[in-house]
Amino acid sequence: MLVLLFESSSLTYLVETEGSMSDDLIQLKSVNSWLLDRVTARFPCGVRQYTMVEFNYSTYGPVRITESKQQFAEFLNSLMAKGAGDYCGELAMHGLELALENSPPNSFILVLTGASAFDYSNSTLVDHIYSLINITKSRVFFLTIRICRSIYDADYLIYRDIAAASFGHVFRLSISDLNKVFNYLDFTLSRPSNSSVRLFSGDYNAGYNSGNFTIAENFTDLIITTDGVIYSIQVLGPDSTELPLKQIISELWGSMYQLTDPGQGIWTIAINAINAGTPYSVRVEGFTAVNTSSARNCSQCHPNATCEEYVGYVKCNCKEGFIGDGFNCSDIDECAYSWSNNCSYGICRNTFGSFTCDCPSGFTSSAGTCIDIDECDCPDLNRCYSRTLCINTYGNYSCYCPSGYYSDGFHCEINECLYGFCDPGSECIKSLGSYTCSDPCSNHTVLNEPWRSTSNLYDNQYNCDYSKNGWYRFIGSGGVRMPESCSPFYSCGTPASMWLMGTHPVVGDGIVNRTVCATWISGCCTWSSTIKIKACPGGYYVYRLNGTPYGICSSYCTDPTTNDTMTCPTDEQWQLRDGSYGCYCTDKYKVAAVTDIRPELTCNEIDMKATFHKCQLKSLNFNADTVALEDTSCFTLYQDPSTNTFTIRAPLQAGRCGLQITNNGTHAIYKNTLNLALTSTGLITREDELAVTMSCVYPLDMMVSLDIAVNPILSYTNISVGGNGQFTAYMALYKDSSYMTPYEGSAVMLTTKSMLYIGVYVRGGDTSQYVLVMKNCYATPTNKSDVAVKYYIIKDSCPNKQDTTISVLENAISRQGRMSLQVFKFVGNYSSVYIHCAISLCDVTAGSCSPPCSGIGSRSAAVEQSYQLKVGPIINQGPKQIILASLIDSGSTPSLPPSNMTRWSPGSSCSLYLRYHQESQGIQQFLHFRAISYFLGGIRVENFCLYRGSRRVNTQ
Repeated sequence: MLVLLFESSSLTYLVETEGSMSDDLIQLKSVNSWLLDRVTARFPCGVRQYTMVEFNYSTYGPVRITESKQQFAEFLNSLMAKGAGDYCGELAMHGLELALENSPPNSFILVLTGASAFDYSNSTLVDHIYSLINITKSRVFFLTIRICRSIYDADYLIYRDIAAASFGHVFRLSISDLNKVFNYLDFTLSRPSNSSVRLFSGDYNAGYNSGNFTIAENFTDLIITTDGVIYSIQVLGPDSTELPLKQIISELWGSMYQLTDPGQGIWTIAINAINAGTPYSVRVEGFTAVNTSSARNCSQCHPNATCEEYVGYVKCNCKEGFIGDGFNCSDIDECAYSWSNNCSYGICRNTFGSFTCDCPSGFTSSAGTCIDIDECDCPDLNRCYSRTLCINTYGNYSCYCPSGYYSDGFHCEINECLYGFCDPGSECIKSLGSYTCSDPCSNHTVLNEPWRSTSNLYDNQYNCDYSKNGWYRFIGSGGVRMPESCSPFYSCGTPASMWLMGTHPVVGDGIVNRTVCATWISGCCTWSSTIKIKACPGGYYVYRLNGTPYGICSSYCTDPTTNDTMTCPTDEQWQLRDGSYGCYCTDKYKVAAVTDIRPELTCNEIDMKATFHKCQLKSLNFNADTVALEDTSCFTLYQDPSTNTFTIRAPLQAGRCGLQITNNGTHAIYKNTLNLALTSTGLITREDELAVTMSCVYPLDMMVSLDIAVNPILSYTNISVGGNGQFTAYMALYKDSSYMTPYEGSAVMLTTKSMLYIGVYVRGGDTSQYVLVMKNCYATPTNKSDVAVKYYIIKDSCPNKQDTTISVLENAISRQGRMSLQVFKFVGNYSSVYIHCAISLCDVTAGSCSPPCSGIGSRSAAVEQSYQLKVGPIINQGPKQIILASLIDSGSTPSLPPSNMTRWSPGSSCSLYLRYHQESQGIQQFLHFRAISYFLGGIRVENFCLYRGSRRVNTQ
């Protein structure tokens, strides 16, 4: 088959590139690809020139020419909208002159613009344009996306006048309707340039008009184009019969119609405008049947083509749903472009020669539309876990976990990241089944672009941080941190420059949220969003970026006045060492060997702390972040990024963790040794050990004395008060009024003539705001606090005034309480005494905490919840007395006993014992007596029972 070459109409784009055309260019690029693919498939032998011309408010050009549709597409894809926006008036006439001068005759010139013609009043320029149109016979089509003011203003009407003179058209449409114009171009560009004839042209100012035109050739189609607001249009054939028109474009400004197989003769066209006096025009163009191949019969047509016979030849046309020149027809993918199908519902699915509209997942077809499926109504349709809540959505469903849980969309599990499992300086990253704590100071991406500096003014650069998601650190000559003040408009290599509103955090703040702003024409903070920042111990910042606000083209800027000299930790300074700059220990912390390291020692109530400066280890080429303790069960290591230090805590607990305690009578000396394993840095690795001895001296007092006792008799309870920390309250028994010698063991043996000293104190938390209040302290004969038999020592925070031996030395004035009283014994069958005390903490900032024991005034401070303490037992040891008695047999009358017979009260249920003992060869024999009441030597003896052996029996 012989294929002939035919000259086809060339295509020229005259495109406005002002900033407001950004979205329009994207749509133009998409529609252009569709157009050129279709034209090439339908008219593969055509040779045409493609021309690209740019224009905007201040410039026009350059001109780019090619015969390759691929290169033409590259021209188009390289176009970028520039400038701040639409100035409502562009150099459209200068651009059109350039396009006409560089386009071949019979070209189609498409002018895409979003404004009127700024240079419409240049009569010399406009006259030259009309002259070029008459010479080249090129047709100009204006695609106006927007207008400045009115369609009847002279700067816009110039478009209509030029379109009418060139047999073109003015399209007023949204950018999404560009396909309407390109459907017409598809029809016209797929034919040879000599296949069209201009049959009729009319311009009118009144409402109703008509005209005639003659068809003397065999036309396959007529294209009727109207400009202006038309109410109705009629086309009458030679027999005065009205013929149906196919509307291919309909818009407010005008329309296009197609009429197929027009017969020869005189035709009539009648037009009626809506408003009299509104100008409008009409053009009629005929397309001839041109033989583009040597086909002589229909058998040469493709199976998916139809055959049309003309005088002397046949014409092969691809069927609906196929594209090609008739000899080769391929399936059209109607789903590739939205305007290629009419799926009003569902999803377009291409088929061979056609397409279908299928409902997407989550929908079902019903009565020609797609209706939502409620997946939650049927367990088989959703994958939600049993603990999740299924919520139906339009076309889908969601599985919601309870608060505090993590979900992958279907399963639920505890979200550790919501419960502070990671420290404030780490980012918690949750995944199904696990979580990780990541320190962004160690896990980030470095940005080293000098153009980010605010001193770098925009120079046709288009850097956008759309995709910047994650942790980043800025380094390099552009600056090492974001600016804290408004960045200049069009700086930092981007149209909208991003800066930090507020100040950077300090080391120790952890990860914080900050607001970033984008500078634009309307101000310093036209758009804003939230990012995260962390100040790192190495003296730099890392930023958690989340793209750019609202998807604008913007970049994160850097402050050129910042550099590494400003970011050393507090114990280091920027110095030149070994030929390079870096952060090194200040003179105060310089060391030459491991033995020179002297940690800072802090002696607290409950522990000793040794603080080490990391710069010292770093200067000796040891890794300060991998220090290992020999005994991690006793000692705890804490990192403090704010001071570039780490601290080791050793508890003050007697008998534990190797703690040595000595007592010189006035002070207690605590001593312990830390052993640290050090690992070197660099190309090779060595290990070393650092041994540090800590020693703290404390004056003996009630608390310290209790700490150094081996087995003190004490009771304690934990107290938690709001946000002021964790406290621990202790109560113990002491031997004398110095409160420095606690009783040890499991019980206290005292006589009723002894004095008992009771101490209570609180440690931990912030005690400066609170004082200890002993509210109710009492004795019981058993270890239970809720028994009926109670003897109050303190009641309602005041001492029992009925007992003159009770003395309350300290209550509600400090963090400790002290009281004393003479030992007593409960009447009855009791031998022990237990001390109970209900205590609380009183907030001194809320008022007075002193109890109103005098009867004057009342306490106004806030007293917290009560806590119970208990110590004991205190066992009564009765007094020994010598009595006179004699050995007797059972039932005999007593006589004077031997001088070694004793009488005492051992605290049992028996108030009196008579005991005679005789030792022989290590064996002690006892005789216990009962006798009738009698006086013997001034001592009354009564109710005795006689027992033999070593058994002790309670008697009365």
